[in-house]
Amino acid sequence: MEIPAQGFRRVLHADLDCFFAAVEELDDPSLRGKPVIVGGDPDRRGVVSTANYVARRYGVASAMAAAQARRLCPQAIFLRPRFDRYRELSRRVMAILEDAVVALEQVSVDEVYGELPPGQPGCERAETIARRIKSRVYGETGLVISIGVGRNKSIAKLASDLSKPDGCLVVRPGQEETFLHPLPVGRLNGVGPHTRERLERLGLLTVGDLAARSLAELEAVLGKHGRWLWHLARGEDDRPVETEREPPKSISHENTYERDIADVERAAGHVRELALAVARRAASKSMIGRTITLKVKWSNFQILTRQQVLAAPTAEPEMLATAADRILRDQISPLLGGEHAIRLLGVALSGLASAHDAARTVWQVRAGHGMIQPSLWDVLAVERSIL
Repeated sequence: MEIPAQGFRRVLHADLDCFFAAVEELDDPSLRGKPVIVGGDPDRRGVVSTANYVARRYGVASAMAAAQARRLCPQAIFLRPRFDRYRELSRRVMAILEDAVVALEQVSVDEVYGELPPGQPGCERAETIARRIKSRVYGETGLVISIGVGRNKSIAKLASDLSKPDGCLVVRPGQEETFLHPLPVGRLNGVGPHTRERLERLGLLTVGDLAARSLAELEAVLGKHGRWLWHLARGEDDRPVETEREPPKSISHENTYERDIADVERAAGHVRELALAVARRAASKSMIGRTITLKVKWSNFQILTRQQVLAAPTAEPEMLATAADRILRDQISPLLGGEHAIRLLGVALSGLASAHDAARTVWQVRAGHGMIQPSLWDVLAVERSIL
């Protein structure tokens, strides 16, 4: 294959293996070799956040009900998450990765994309860079990270997924077809159980089968999603590594309760706690919002959401708590009773904006439509009044 003058693109995807459980084993070596599950309490409708590979051999998986995980693996050790500790180690790992790439996009606390310098004759090999990262991460934090490299994001992520645990897989230019086509079609990003079943009914069992079909045929079956999958199956993905992520569309907090709630006053206490948690998170991100949403999951697992648009954007705790309480009493309370006991409650704030930008706008209006430039302290003073 001829290398273009500007070089070819090289994208890295790195994922810390069983991150939460790995941190617990790191801090308590006596856990090594034992099934470890990090997540909620199995006696209180908790959910599995992470299971180590020993627990996974019993069929335990992330997002599984903790009670089911305990039935599959009765000898498992259940631990509550320690998010401050996980964030601390995540920052150290991200600093190592930043030294090795020209652009970094952190997807989550344990997952990241990186843009490597373009591949050109005489450049440092991608595998050399990846193995150096792995060595540094292990040497400086004691954690294991799996890395995949390819010409775009989708290939890099597939490569890191298939290299786990503790792997390093580079898909070199020209090898994309050989790498992709034998894979089960369910391996592609965006192919969940329902889509996989539809594709398999069409006889599309592998990525190669998908790539061999015409674009028009896939669009007729799956619409725009079919176009996306057709391009992925052919190794085509032009998404950039985004160093600046879009701000969140909402800030939310929810909880599943050990006992179903049939009393409105008990529910009101929980709604208030959730609203205050949302207010704290919004303040930590310097965000305000205009729409408050209350989510209810009934004991029969049906979900109901109701929302209210506020008079002005805010993250003031009492205003959010009052709005959420009003939704509960006006729109949810009349439905309580019978099968309509509450299993889960959630509160969300959306229609978000930067509190700092909003404060600056308010200050400028107050100062005469922007005729006077406010100082930082002036802006912060108004920001505090908004929050």
